[in-house]
Amino acid sequence: MKLFRPALLLALLPLLSACAGSPESLAKDLQSAFEKGDIDAVLALAQLDGTPSDLRYFMMDQVIDCGAADTACTASVAPLDEKFIKSLDGLAEQGMEAAIRPEGLIVLQIQQKDGQGSGKAQMPYAKVDGKYRLVAQRYTAAKLAEMRATTNQQILDKMLAAGIYDSAAGERRTDWKDTATELPADGGEPGQVLLRTSTALHAAVLANDPDAAVKSGDGFAQMVLGDKDYDGKPVALDVRKAKLRAQSMRFLHDVKVSGGWLRGDEAVLLVDAKDGIGWIRRGALFMSKSDGQWGISGKQLIGYPQ
Repeated sequence: MKLFRPALLLALLPLLSACAGSPESLAKDLQSAFEKGDIDAVLALAQLDGTPSDLRYFMMDQVIDCGAADTACTASVAPLDEKFIKSLDGLAEQGMEAAIRPEGLIVLQIQQKDGQGSGKAQMPYAKVDGKYRLVAQRYTAAKLAEMRATTNQQILDKMLAAGIYDSAAGERRTDWKDTATELPADGGEPGQVLLRTSTALHAAVLANDPDAAVKSGDGFAQMVLGDKDYDGKPVALDVRKAKLRAQSMRFLHDVKVSGGWLRGDEAVLLVDAKDGIGWIRRGALFMSKSDGQWGISGKQLIGYPQ
């Protein structure tokens, strides 16, 4: 059974919300674009200036889900409800603000045709330059200034203070670094693997080549971009390309490692990189070694425009 995102997921992240002459025509155009799995058409109906890469990924991934043959998606217009308005007002606590105040919601109903799964996404809209579009939220100037002033060491300290899970002990350890060995400036073996796999993965993204992404050495790419799904059924090449495009929003490239620590088959690296929309992403990456291969298993990163 496919698990769909909670109803308010798109609302509780930095928000989404075609050039359309009315909210109803916007909903109609969006439904057509979602049903076709047409990422470009959906993006053309959204104002995403200042929107972080994670939110763009979620939107694009939803388009891919709706475009699947076993899924039906319908879009309709709804007023802003009290719960959604509260979520808007509460976003200031996350350092977010509405670039344009939403006028209403486009409600996307998602239904698996065999009846085994369903969900709902609420996407705010407003009139932008005389046309209705889905609208986005952005970081406040104060939040951007705060992130730019935060050092990678401070980000690492936050990760360590939250604790790193110790599978042997079955609990989080806040003393992880105390029993770890400091790595050289390039991050040693895990740092070199990270650099090699991220470079190969970015080349695959630029070439729009999911097969190359699978062969990049990145375990996550191998898992989600293969030519068969979790049930062993073939995945069409055009779908795999769409998935690669969506996932590329969050993939790191131009990675630079500035040090790290090693404890057994676990490592923490300090990194500076870029994401799929060219924003700076930096902080601490937690890596683990499984079946002889290093891979990213946790992140404590911040991201902001250059």
